Amino acid sequence: MESRVLVFFLFFLLPSKLLAVQENILIFNTTKNSATVVILDKITSKKTIHPIKIETPYKINSLEILVKRCVLDNNKGSLEIMTYLQVQDSSRQIQNKDKVFIFNGWIFSKHPYVNAFEHPNYDIWVESCS
Repeated sequence: MESRVLVFFLFFLLPSKLLAVQENILIFNTTKNSATVVILDKITSKKTIHPIKIETPYKINSLEILVKRCVLDNNKGSLEIMTYLQVQDSSRQIQNKDKVFIFNGWIFSKHPYVNAFEHPNYDIWVESCS
């Protein structure tokens, strides 16, 4: 009897719970989508908002920003925005001109200290995805 209950739980109840969790996650990863990126210039204290298309390089001043993926997660009842960014600084030229990123990773909107973008002149964070 116990094995029948276990089989029922594993094959019928557990998959429905897992599928319900996945409905609250939206992944934006095509060029039709965009992410709203906020850039703070620490020298002039100017904050600018830039809609950046996903998988399209965006150049502002000496920075080139590439948004690879944007994820909206509403599983825990509050909206979490996660964005995978690659940032290059064109003022730092390298001899062999290989692509070296000053930032390459995920940025979390609710937890910016987890994987923070560190640059002497700029702060970058993401406000939304669409």
